[in-house]
Amino acid sequence: MPELNDLSGPFRPELTFDDFSKEFLIKIMNVWQHAWLQLSEAWYEAAKKSSGTEVADNCEREAWLKVGRRVNPRYAKIANIQLTTVVDSLKALCLPLDNTLGGLFPVEYDIKDDNHVILTVRDCRSLSLFERDAPDRIGWVCADDWCGAQIRNYLINRDIKLTALKLPPRRSKDDIACRWELTMKAKTS
Repeated sequence: MPELNDLSGPFRPELTFDDFSKEFLIKIMNVWQHAWLQLSEAWYEAAKKSSGTEVADNCEREAWLKVGRRVNPRYAKIANIQLTTVVDSLKALCLPLDNTLGGLFPVEYDIKDDNHVILTVRDCRSLSLFERDAPDRIGWVCADDWCGAQIRNYLINRDIKLTALKLPPRRSKDDIACRWELTMKAKTS
């Protein structure tokens, strides 16, 4: 049977992801990414309405950090990423739903060597949303102890030192969202 590019035909109860074309799977992954962030925002708004901003902020941070700790090592495992260098850990950033491959968080890497990288987030969907709808959240969510902690989780390797070089707010929409230095001492044998 040919790979499916959509579901316009009859309903197939035996359908699996193996039945879809690569192109369709990429399209649906982009929708999943959007849904992932929409779920987070909807949850945050409901928690804020129910319990206030401070509780919502703290719960949101804890939820994101917990998911990163629990789930992201699985990506490295299924992708057979060894996580021995900073560059290895960059591979792990490519796999979560809120990854660096798609359009949500486009990044640039300045790879000095395997254990020294400057990561620049050119644009950040979350920051753009906060700039438009909730500028008071920028200082909280975009801080090193929130966003930086999340990036540390996503890198998985706890030996990597992450240093914020530039954090929001931005001077203009053309400015970068943030810049980070990732370093790790090479292990000696």
